[in-house]
Amino acid sequence: MAEVAFPSPGLFQSDHGGTGLESPTSKGYWDAPSDRSDAESVVDEHFDSVASAPGLDDHQSQGIQDKAISENPFDSKDSKILFDAIDRLQSCGVSQELAIPQLIIAGGQSAGKSSLLQSLTDIPFPVGKGCCTRFATRIVSRRTAPGTVSTVRITIAEPEVPDRFGYPEDHSYRDYVYTTDRLGIDDFQRVMDEISTQYMGIRRGKGKGMKNFATQVLRIELSGPSRSHFSILDVPGLISNAHAVNEYEMEAVNKMIDDYMRQPANIVICVADAVTDLARQEIFMKTAVVEKKRLVGVFTKCDMLHDASEIVDIANGTGEYADKSMQDGWFVVRNRSAKDGDDFNLQEAESQLFDQPPWNNIDPSRRGSQMLKKHLGNLLCARIRDNFPTIRDTISRLLSEAEGSRQSLGDPRPTHNLRQQYLRDVLQRYGEIADKALYYPGFLDDEMMRVRAMTRSANEEFTQAMKDRGHAYNFQDADVDPVKQLTDIMSHHYSSQSQASPPTEQPVTPPSTPPKKGRERQSHNIQEQSATSFTQEVRSQLKIWQTTELPGLVNTEVIKVLFMKQSEKWEHIAEEHIDRVGRHVEDAADKILRAVCSPSDGCEIIQKELSAVIGQFQRQAKEKALSELKEHCRRERQSHLQTTDIRFQQNLQALRSSRLLNTLGSMPIREGTLVEPAAHLHALFRHIHHSAEDNMINDVHDVVKVYYQISLCNFIEHVTSNITENFISHETGPLRGLSTKWMFTLTEEEVQKLAREDEHIVQQRTELEGIIEKLRNADDIVETARNQTSGLGDI
Repeated sequence: MAEVAFPSPGLFQSDHGGTGLESPTSKGYWDAPSDRSDAESVVDEHFDSVASAPGLDDHQSQGIQDKAISENPFDSKDSKILFDAIDRLQSCGVSQELAIPQLIIAGGQSAGKSSLLQSLTDIPFPVGKGCCTRFATRIVSRRTAPGTVSTVRITIAEPEVPDRFGYPEDHSYRDYVYTTDRLGIDDFQRVMDEISTQYMGIRRGKGKGMKNFATQVLRIELSGPSRSHFSILDVPGLISNAHAVNEYEMEAVNKMIDDYMRQPANIVICVADAVTDLARQEIFMKTAVVEKKRLVGVFTKCDMLHDASEIVDIANGTGEYADKSMQDGWFVVRNRSAKDGDDFNLQEAESQLFDQPPWNNIDPSRRGSQMLKKHLGNLLCARIRDNFPTIRDTISRLLSEAEGSRQSLGDPRPTHNLRQQYLRDVLQRYGEIADKALYYPGFLDDEMMRVRAMTRSANEEFTQAMKDRGHAYNFQDADVDPVKQLTDIMSHHYSSQSQASPPTEQPVTPPSTPPKKGRERQSHNIQEQSATSFTQEVRSQLKIWQTTELPGLVNTEVIKVLFMKQSEKWEHIAEEHIDRVGRHVEDAADKILRAVCSPSDGCEIIQKELSAVIGQFQRQAKEKALSELKEHCRRERQSHLQTTDIRFQQNLQALRSSRLLNTLGSMPIREGTLVEPAAHLHALFRHIHHSAEDNMINDVHDVVKVYYQISLCNFIEHVTSNITENFISHETGPLRGLSTKWMFTLTEEEVQKLAREDEHIVQQRTELEGIIEKLRNADDIVETARNQTSGLGDI
């Protein structure tokens, strides 16, 4: 099994070409290339067969035709920057916390993984002889500036996944370093033998005292002007039979493979042998624990099939094995074999194979190595770009948390000034988050801290509650715009006149929706009944107050009385709103306080004391808000009714005009009992004149309605923009009251009570400082890469 980590925006493109690995000529496989700047690395098309002979010398390698490797995508400028950044992150001590995307090639030992890996990277991955199968080997290659010296550096690093073997600890490997400018096949074999026996402690065989694997990672770093940027992690392949190793070692190796496959940022290339019975291929059981979105299926050895129909069905997601279909389908590729000559062209061979039936029934984008390369390039590019902000945010989050914890501990504070400085630091951090909670809620991850967002939501709920249940009675056509209503009635009235149609009584609100059914119809009926009851209340109040006026005149006090009845629920609903906002603010203040001085960080004393102070600020601010609300409601409901809002005259005139047009549309006709002029005139007077009882009731209704709606809007605005806003943002309120200004009012004894130091703080400071140093280094690495990498700078 091999893992390939190529952090580049494009997977298979290069600015110079070449892999930096030479073919096994007289220099040998691991030779460092020459220093000339125009040198291009070449690789033999038959490297798999040649590399299996470790004793290959200059004469044996004569006659092998070297061929220039196609352009490598990992040589782009962005790739180099991201490659170095990720490699440095893996070495700075925080890589375990970061989701770095990688390609993992998983499959059986004979599934054609090495051949596929060569096709993907144009690098002949070392196979055979088991030289790198006893421990994980990471090969890191870098292209340096023209004219620089090529080097090979070999070290042994700590495990990158949890230790599954449980071998006795031996730290002798930490001192191993091997550096050279030339490493031939014989040199490499000698180095591997030395590392295996003397530093890894490998002792092959079964039984007690035998050690067939090592948990450490062999790291081979290649650098030079002809190298390519790439990183490959090769780990022991899947083992299904412990015939030459201990049983527990076989289980440990397979668990280590699972660890790499389960990492959520990794993309697993599931390699299956198209010739072998699928039911016997262990890779399907291994990939069962991997989300399908992270799997890319590849069938190898397709050229060796006699009947390809089953593989074609699986690749297309049909047939008996449709359940084994991948999210993006299966790819089919052809393997390079021993009978292929020196002039073998894989792309042409794949085209000849897959352009024929039944292979041509597979989507062209899933046929051949080139299509697989393109897909993996896009997939890895997207995954890197998606995860790079996550990596950066994770580092920022961890650094912020560590710095926050360190700052919360403060410096040693034996004097009053130092204790005061510590307290001030806590209050400043609290104030910064409180400001974000009020003015920059988008910068906070915790929704409970976003006071502005929660207040906005509460204000909207309060507004809706006032409109839905703030009144004692429903008005007629409460949701209809008077001006629009008048426009509709005018259009209907004058249109009817122009068509010489007989006059008919028009409704106050032209019907625009079909009759409602079920619960909606029931609600509509209740509103109609409530509107009728308000009309009855107007009639009742007019009768009471009419006794103080001459017949036909309205006592204006009736308007005030009706308005007070309609608005009597306002104060209670507003009190509920202030209570709700108060709870949000109290919860947010507690969250913020725990964020800057959590009891788990040794700040239990100061957190408890400051929490009590916040509670006092909360009670005082709430009492002030409720007092102001009470006074405003008193003035609003008991003072003389007056307004300068132009909408009052506009809307009232619109309502009166609508009623007038409706009245004109239903004028009494001079016929029957109204044929006499006196009778007809009397009917006209009762129908039109404002002193008529029904007309008087309608006019009072309209006055109260227009004034109420304007007053309601003003009341909601005052409660939300003045009372509520002042409650959450005043400098002596529950959020902003805890400030340095308040601190300077404290006595020395009060500061001592708040800022005294706990005993375990000193040890925590030392530990946190080490963590902060690593995270700052990681943050610099990521930020530098983000700024230097085109296309990622905007992330």
